[in-house]
Amino acid sequence: MRLVPQSLRRRRALLAASGAALVAAIATVLVLNSTPAAATWQTFSGTPTCDCVVQDSKTNSYRAVFGYVSTASKAGKIDAGDNNKIVLSGTTRSTDAKVTTRFEPGTHKASFATGWISKDTQVTWKVGGKIVIGHWNRPNCGKDVDLPAGGNGSGPILVLIIAALVGGGVYLWRKRRTVTQP
Repeated sequence: MRLVPQSLRRRRALLAASGAALVAAIATVLVLNSTPAAATWQTFSGTPTCDCVVQDSKTNSYRAVFGYVSTASKAGKIDAGDNNKIVLSGTTRSTDAKVTTRFEPGTHKASFATGWISKDTQVTWKVGGKIVIGHWNRPNCGKDVDLPAGGNGSGPILVLIIAALVGGGVYLWRKRRTVTQP
């Protein structure tokens, strides 16, 4: 004789499976978002670059695409602020650019890009005591340059929503299956 009805055992199993899926999703988000700590730098051991721009001739605006070459042997970090910032001179007074703050060894093209700025505005990236200037007359970026993804930070939330939907779908499927079985 069973002490726990079969319907309750199924619900418990479903809740356990949903909980396990949620825990797995959270663990995945934490693992994917974690990276080894980088040393904090005051000076940049390398060279910031502005190899190309994306031009829009219809609106006379452009996006400056910045990268860097790091000669350091390990990753480093320079927080956004006075030692790592974008300075504009000309008509445009602001841009939605988020400067690179983590610097890996090697060459990194298209590390970040500015928002659309007017043709007569010059963009200067000041980082770790070095500067690089972007302007309308730089070469246009070719098809070999992938602009960095903007992203809005909603990836972890999407993973949790998907885990909840999968858990809910399994619950409904199991519920429907128990109703249709004799």
